[in-house]
Amino acid sequence: MGTTMRGILPATALAVLLWGCGGGTSGGDATDVPDAVDPGMDVPADPGVTDDPGVRDEGADPGTPPDASPDSTPDEGPTPDAPADVPVDTPDVPADVPPPPLWENLAPAGGGRLGSIVGVASHMNVAAGEDVERAFELASYQEFSGFRIRRGMRWNVVEPAQDDWRWERVSGGPNDSHDAGIRFMPMLAYGNKWAQADPDIYGTLNIADYADYAGQMAAMFCDKAKDYEIWNEQDTERFWHMRPDPERYADMLIAASAAIRASCPDARVVFGGLTSYGELDMWDRWLFLRLALQARPELCTAMDAVALHPYTWFQFDSPEHDEVLTEFATKDSQSAMTRIAREILEDAGCGDKPLLFTELGWPTYDLTDEQVARFAVRSLLLAARDGVEGWYWYTFWDDPPESGGIRPHENHFGLWRWPGADGTIREAKPAWHTLKGADSLLGHHRFARDLGPALGLPNDVYVLAFVDEDGGIGLAMWDGREMPDEWLDGMDAGGPDTTYALELPLPDCTTGTRHFDMLGDPIDDPQEGASVALTLTPEVRYLLIDCASSQSRQPGRP
Repeated sequence: MGTTMRGILPATALAVLLWGCGGGTSGGDATDVPDAVDPGMDVPADPGVTDDPGVRDEGADPGTPPDASPDSTPDEGPTPDAPADVPVDTPDVPADVPPPPLWENLAPAGGGRLGSIVGVASHMNVAAGEDVERAFELASYQEFSGFRIRRGMRWNVVEPAQDDWRWERVSGGPNDSHDAGIRFMPMLAYGNKWAQADPDIYGTLNIADYADYAGQMAAMFCDKAKDYEIWNEQDTERFWHMRPDPERYADMLIAASAAIRASCPDARVVFGGLTSYGELDMWDRWLFLRLALQARPELCTAMDAVALHPYTWFQFDSPEHDEVLTEFATKDSQSAMTRIAREILEDAGCGDKPLLFTELGWPTYDLTDEQVARFAVRSLLLAARDGVEGWYWYTFWDDPPESGGIRPHENHFGLWRWPGADGTIREAKPAWHTLKGADSLLGHHRFARDLGPALGLPNDVYVLAFVDEDGGIGLAMWDGREMPDEWLDGMDAGGPDTTYALELPLPDCTTGTRHFDMLGDPIDDPQEGASVALTLTPEVRYLLIDCASSQSRQPGRP
């Protein structure tokens, strides 16, 4: 697994290992189960999902297509353009681009404040009324300088029969989030028996009925939510119940977009989050997006942003890790996945569309708490560098510990541990604290420049510069080679104990520096003069530079 895997497993074995996540809660066909809110309602159950809108149920087996049996073979997908040859080594910063100056004209690159990017793909109870766990979750988010939530708002729960709207089942989440000052994005899914040609198959839904649901949701919550994500992982059979169909999905989004914009003119329509190893061709990254745009070029006008779920291989590899397996098969880093999505959009004529990572994360199951803490904050910082508009960790709470299944890791993605059967346990994992550390130091800063090219840093060693509105400079620095990149002709330097000795020239305006660890706690300042000597490791370090020309915020100051 991870960097120890050489070559490609047979397709069926790989499907079982990579896609068969979630232990006893994942997989299986849709079945009828009683609705926990309204016992008389006939609701199809999603694999791994409960049907009570008030429980932590979102149901995504993070970033994975459906389970595959040992006897199954992948369907033959559409025939896309052949992928380009995989180079032996592709650094995250192209080698033929002249490096920018180190400090000259340092200014925001155009993205939002770091604090406005961070969020959670939540499983919170969205029903109206008091909820202790939801109240705690929202209060926790308020500790950040800004926050955003993505939450599923299931069609069959809010409209169990045509034109029978049960708004009390979904109004608590958006209303309470808005009151707490937290940006809320509904994810509009899934199917609805009465609106499907086949009541057991989501993909047979009536598009006009789905569009009406989307428009009604936008009309009801227009003053509470401005972004509406159209479905979840529609490139997998698990959440479509039939072979993924880019053309039909595009038609559905176009119809939903018209209804949403008619109901809430300033709303934004988001192309639903795609899995990083999609089912049509797991090695052709974001193929579903490319095929949807080819089938319906008007998608560029109908959508305002694109959502991705850039989980790394097995949700195990680090965010920086790239690996070439064959000429046509790669395990891509987060930045590589981002770049590929932008290339697809550019080729389709909509390269200006923002990207949202509406799910990503790593489980504290076969990774340690400390590894996940490192990966989380580095992923956030790389997303800021790459201009990603929203970064949503999956998810806030762990679910009950699981020990069954092939790889029962899905219940361990939370930033907080399972609250227990009685809901009283409150224990944050280290990843929560590293995200808070980044926000306390850089929450009011915007990404400005990757200083790596100017400093001549090796691939996956980072010094990222952020600036605040007063011109204050904050650096986030780390050696991301703990899982070294692997190529057809060998492996890059690095490993778990990787370090990089850096002599960092300081800007001429420097009057002092303040040095912080990954949690945002101050540490002894390195000896400095015209430069500062640092040893970078996989743990992020921060350096705030006080300049004579700026009045930068103190860490944690609003």
